[in-house]
Amino acid sequence: MASDRAEVQVETPGEIARRRIREVRKARKLSPTAAAERYGDAAMTATVLMNIEAGRRQSVTVDELVRLAYVLDVPVEALLVGPGATVEVAPGVLVDSVRFLRWLRGQEALDGADADHYRAVAAEALGDAGRGVPQELRDEFLARAQAAFDGFFADSEEIHHKTRQQVRGVLSDVREAVSSGKTTDELLGIIDTYLNRLE
Repeated sequence: MASDRAEVQVETPGEIARRRIREVRKARKLSPTAAAERYGDAAMTATVLMNIEAGRRQSVTVDELVRLAYVLDVPVEALLVGPGATVEVAPGVLVDSVRFLRWLRGQEALDGADADHYRAVAAEALGDAGRGVPQELRDEFLARAQAAFDGFFADSEEIHHKTRQQVRGVLSDVREAVSSGKTTDELLGIIDTYLNRLE
């Protein structure tokens, strides 16, 4: 089982948080000492922070996670979601990082959960923020997208019709020139005239 976890990079939220704290801190070019100083609490020393990042301390508290996100100038969810990781939410409950993020944001219940209860609590806790894009904006976007596609296809039909007429005209001119007994050089001259118009 351990080898299967390693192959698909399954991590618990705590493992992701420890890894992401270290990655974000390094990306911000903060040493453990500088990050601990910005944290502003004597209990968070450089040693404690390094122990959290290395997993020598088994968990980071919610308060610490929120405060570290503030110190590192990132959203809290940036410390809980790792690109490409599969998250083990509970034993046997594995989701990809995108779905995990949607669950954290109150946007999607996970398999095996009471989806109605999840949605009701998300709506109560998050209010308008949990609803995502308002229905009227979605409807307006869909209406505008439909109008744009309709216009595109109408224009493409008109272009198609005009192109067919132009090709028919060119072929008629060439046919007339051939049937009237024009020389090869005269025929090539007519064709070259059309080719030049395409440039």
